[in-house]
Amino acid sequence: MTAQDFSPQKFQQTIHEMSELAGGLAHELRNPLSTMMVNLKLLAEDLQDSDIDITDLRRRSLLKVETLRREAERLQSLFDDFLRLVGPSEVTPRETDLSQVVRRLLEFFEPLALNLGITVSVKGADQPQIAVADENLLSQALFNIVINAQQALPQGGVIEIELSQTDEASIISVRDDGVGMTKEDRERIFKPFFSTKKSGTGLGLSMTQRIVRDHGGLLDVISQPGVGTTFTMTLPRTSPDTP
Repeated sequence: MTAQDFSPQKFQQTIHEMSELAGGLAHELRNPLSTMMVNLKLLAEDLQDSDIDITDLRRRSLLKVETLRREAERLQSLFDDFLRLVGPSEVTPRETDLSQVVRRLLEFFEPLALNLGITVSVKGADQPQIAVADENLLSQALFNIVINAQQALPQGGVIEIELSQTDEASIISVRDDGVGMTKEDRERIFKPFFSTKKSGTGLGLSMTQRIVRDHGGLLDVISQPGVGTTFTMTLPRTSPDTP
């Protein structure tokens, strides 16, 4: 560790990033906790009401318990995603066929896509495309990108996944012809807790970027409102730890 690691600028940047994470987490916790508190209060009032019909009490109580269960699951998902984002990196790289990763993803995703009026096409997956990667983490990163593309197609559309290689890198591109993003949104898309969607934690693309970086790779995005978005994942064909 060098003196530069202890520079005031580095320290201030770290404090700023931690403040952003803490503020984002607090904001995301507020809504589910508020919903749970309201429903617990209403449930207590129902149980204390001796005049309420027992059948009606049971029905109303079950509705509130279901709301509590749903919000508790939302909190659990938020904490799990947050801990994966800020926790220590646990990448186990090995030779991985990206074509197989894409095919397995499509087996899961295509039925959902068809129901939503989305056509998925794949290029370059007819032969092995080898990269040194943690297959599970890479599958999660690619899934996050594809789900982001699906959410950008509320009226249906097209998602194109393309695999290619250079001598040094394996490349996965995911294109959609959806709603696209503004310049301001593109600049914030990888920030934790940022989302243009009503649901979700806003951590998916942040985790995807971390996974790609932990592999020694790059994740780029090109987008234009009304035209669509392209995410490009560039991964080294050898382990970043290889001398």
